[in-house]
Amino acid sequence: MGSFKPPRAFNSQDLETIQWVYEAAWARIVLRDPSRDKRQDVELQAFLRRRVFAFAQSSPVDFDTLYDRVVASIPPL
Repeated sequence: MGSFKPPRAFNSQDLETIQWVYEAAWARIVLRDPSRDKRQDVELQAFLRRRVFAFAQSSPVDFDTLYDRVVASIPPL
């Protein structure tokens, strides 16, 4: 049988770091493509939020490492 790994519980410092990574990555997206279709921002933000949390689940929550992994995984716009 496969093993079930329960979702990771984040402490308040982890959540703060995750929020900073999300905001920095979103700022990078906005700066990289200022003429993007802003009507799609809600979906893109949700995608980014899921991506940040997915990477945070699988490694220690360190700003630099998490940010680098998230940014490297964002497809070109």
